[in-house]
Amino acid sequence: MKYILFLFFTITSLLSAQIDTKLFENIQDSNYLKEIETSISKSEIDKSKDIEIIDTEKKHLKQLLEVYSIKSSIKEFNLSLFNQEKDLLDSLLKALFYISELKIKERNQIQLSIQVQNKLSLLKKRIENIVEDDKKYLLTYQLQYAYYRLQKNNIQKRIDLFVKNKDAVLNSILNTFEKEAKLFEIDTQIELASLEEKIKKLVLQKTSSEIELEKEIINENIKNKEQLIKETAKYENLIQKVYIEKIDLINKTIISNLIQSKHKEYLERQKEVDSLLLLLQGDLKDTYIEQNNIIKDIAKKILGNTKIFLGNSLTQSINYYEEFKNLFTTTLFVFNEQAISLLSIIRALFLITIGFAIGSLYKRWINKISLKWPNMSQMSLKLTSNVGFYLIVFITIMISMSSLGIDMSSISLIAGALSIGIGFGLQTVVSNLIAGIILMFERTIRIGDIIEITDLLKGTVTDIRIRSTTIKTFDNIDIVIPNSSFIQNNVINWTLDDPTRRLHIAFGVAYGTKIEKIKEVVLDELKTSDLIYVRNDENKKPDIRFENMNTSSIDFELLVWVKANDKINANSIKSDFLTLIYNCLYKHQIEIPFPQLDLHVKRDSNEIPSS
Repeated sequence: MKYILFLFFTITSLLSAQIDTKLFENIQDSNYLKEIETSISKSEIDKSKDIEIIDTEKKHLKQLLEVYSIKSSIKEFNLSLFNQEKDLLDSLLKALFYISELKIKERNQIQLSIQVQNKLSLLKKRIENIVEDDKKYLLTYQLQYAYYRLQKNNIQKRIDLFVKNKDAVLNSILNTFEKEAKLFEIDTQIELASLEEKIKKLVLQKTSSEIELEKEIINENIKNKEQLIKETAKYENLIQKVYIEKIDLINKTIISNLIQSKHKEYLERQKEVDSLLLLLQGDLKDTYIEQNNIIKDIAKKILGNTKIFLGNSLTQSINYYEEFKNLFTTTLFVFNEQAISLLSIIRALFLITIGFAIGSLYKRWINKISLKWPNMSQMSLKLTSNVGFYLIVFITIMISMSSLGIDMSSISLIAGALSIGIGFGLQTVVSNLIAGIILMFERTIRIGDIIEITDLLKGTVTDIRIRSTTIKTFDNIDIVIPNSSFIQNNVINWTLDDPTRRLHIAFGVAYGTKIEKIKEVVLDELKTSDLIYVRNDENKKPDIRFENMNTSSIDFELLVWVKANDKINANSIKSDFLTLIYNCLYKHQIEIPFPQLDLHVKRDSNEIPSS
């Protein structure tokens, strides 16, 4: 199998085409191109190829011949200008601008070289992997490849020329700076002030034109609109020209400062140029940015990295502070004609956080008071704590909204619009909130009360919140119940006005037992027992009632009053009293009946007795 694969790849490599290097390696010899031209003409006569393919080959051959004649050259800078002290600053500025243009052209040529290389890679694959059906396009691919290969060579030659001239001019600038020639200093304050005033006037005129333009756009006046657009663009162009004049003037001062090694003055001026470059627009912006970078590189060589670093660190720190400040103070959006910034939002959130913190401290303070005065009503303390907390939070929210400049009347309109949605979507939540407020103020259910909602849901109230109430059952299970349940359903409060409750404990004895004896022995036994019940209240003394005469027993009921507390369990207390009654009856040998049926068999008088 491996020999078959080896044979297949060998045949494929022999049949695949190769790059025709004769088309681009020896460009001085044009004989080979003439042979190609003759071959194309012969194909046209023989009609061995389609006319479209032949036209394409002629076109690419012509382009290749044009590339052969291209000679790479650039306009060089006149270095003799540096020997004229009179206009030295202008010459240095022109030289810097020249270097900036070369750097931009070099960068563009590098990008173009990358694109050409990608096309060469694609054409190479097409040529080397061409199949039999596409061999009629082979000459076209070869001519294209040769064309791009020569173009790539020409691009590289131009890049080399850019680098060579750029380095030569830059070295001349550095040599001029290092000369111990007559130092000079220029004063540009008056000119800069004049340019600044000119910019202000142009900005005012542009603003006025923009206002008129907006007016015409609203009125849909097309004729005046076009005229005002041109006028606005004219003012913008004039502003940009003044910006360039100002940058050139400041750059002259920077060059003077660098010649005299004044690093502080240089840094101040450099900061002005950096800010102006942000305002610059148009095709020259990239050139001036590149020029500014070149000046910074020259400054590092002349003044030293240490001074530049320290100066830039201070400048950058100030810039970072300004950027940080602008980040927080910049308008994010406008609400109700009030600018809303990130700083105002953070301030509002901070106020709300402070409100919650103060509310939490207030609740802790109330809890401390409850520890000092345990006799105070827990419900009152809880009510005061919750109402105060929500009031503090509400006030701080209102203050934070006011700090944003939001009119509270608009909030009320929004709240009114949302009330419909709240009524449908949050009906249960709202009903629970309102029920919680009612419970807090009505005080029909208080913390510490023993309540009973159903036979299975009973216990002590441990907490009342704005939405729900917590009940701890007699089995020590906490149950959270929505407040609306207490408003909509019947609730038994064992300790609303009086914490005592009367228990009904039923028991029965056999027929034939004296009723007076039952009352006497059970009440006497109750008095001597250690069971907890109300003993000293004349109106709540224990009593025994004769309730019913059943088929198997006579029924009694023990009525006894007990004091409710958070540990009371009706079933366990009832069990204690039943145990006492059973022991008492057993002690006095009083029969406790159980269901029974007496069967009487009656004999028929007509029945004949057996013998």
